Amino acid sequence: MSTLHNLYLMLHPPLAITQDIGRLQRLLNRSYHGPSKPMAAERLHTTLVPLGSYEHQIPREVVALALLAGSLLDTAPFRVCFDTLQSRGPHSEIGTVELAGHGTGVRPLYRLRRELVAALLSVGWPEAWIRPSFYPHITVDYERVPVGVRRVEPLAWDVTEVRLVDSLYGQGRHEVLASWPLQDRQPSLFD
Repeated sequence: MSTLHNLYLMLHPPLAITQDIGRLQRLLNRSYHGPSKPMAAERLHTTLVPLGSYEHQIPREVVALALLAGSLLDTAPFRVCFDTLQSRGPHSEIGTVELAGHGTGVRPLYRLRRELVAALLSVGWPEAWIRPSFYPHITVDYERVPVGVRRVEPLAWDVTEVRLVDSLYGQGRHEVLASWPLQDRQPSLFD
């Protein structure tokens, strides 16, 4: 059986936030009975740009373009905030539950994604390979009865890096191929 590799540019929340999400997952398990397939803490993420699915292995030229685009990233760290737990998919069927944000809490993610897409296009990534839609969220559970929409205690953190990740479909593994720190370009007045 061949391995399917899904390539992504993504963000991983810090440990404190993954622990908070774990508490939300446990609350869901107590509040809603039925099937559940929580996302493992080490795989919690926000996808910025999906870069395709590849059987057997990701072609070297694809990885090279993604690495080149990532090296062009020129963004300072920023704060992001997710404050809503909601179901996604048909409201009468088992589907995903996600942590979402709205307005100013996730606005910087749209700017970061635009910068990444521009970098990809500048290095020759085909525009047709870039999904035009973007909805910032963190999938919390893959197989849960609908939970509706509810506000939760805001989960906020400083985004300090972007990662290029090979997600091995069906194996529950993310392999980080590269990461790029976000750096404040403003010179310090006190150096």
